Amino acid sequence: MNFHKIKESDEVELPLLLKNRLVSLVAYIREKIDAGQFDSLALADIAKDNRMTIPQLMEFGFTKSNLVCHAVVMSNDEMIRMLVAQDISALGNTATDQVQAYLLQMYKYDLQQLAFKTAIQSYAWTWSVVDEERITNQAMKLMTPVYIALHAHGFDNIDARCQAIWALYMRGLRTAALGKGNANDCLASVRVALELITESKK
Repeated sequence: MNFHKIKESDEVELPLLLKNRLVSLVAYIREKIDAGQFDSLALADIAKDNRMTIPQLMEFGFTKSNLVCHAVVMSNDEMIRMLVAQDISALGNTATDQVQAYLLQMYKYDLQQLAFKTAIQSYAWTWSVVDEERITNQAMKLMTPVYIALHAHGFDNIDARCQAIWALYMRGLRTAALGKGNANDCLASVRVALELITESKK
């Protein structure tokens, strides 16, 4: 993570008509994923259901994995709007308290859409470099309050710490996916490792 290179806008530059088509496509993809029907769909099915042809989809660079990425980006954008603007210093007195309270909010948000988060995992391995950069940029935006908290408390190597905290966050989310845990369970599963990062400045 390099927080100095966060892009304010990570939207793909597309013509207005195509952007409108993409919105409806993403809504369709999300509906099929939530219903557990997406894996069985062929690209031809997606094209037909959206009054497009396969050549049209491919001309715009839309593959199944790319469309999943667009759905994830839209979901992440909403999470960013809800969480990132808050004052993390109001969540506790220490860096440890602030970071854990913020991650708990993230867990609570993600657990509301756990089926979606779980279903898209296999597609993440086939995203393009551009798709992956968009997701990484969003991860940095989500971790910005953590960065601010660590900086305010005098920590060094903040980029590396944030990268480690993000990895722990994702590991904790698996607690819910695999063990049907709640947000507190997710946080508890990585708390000791988090404390090593947020309590020692060396």
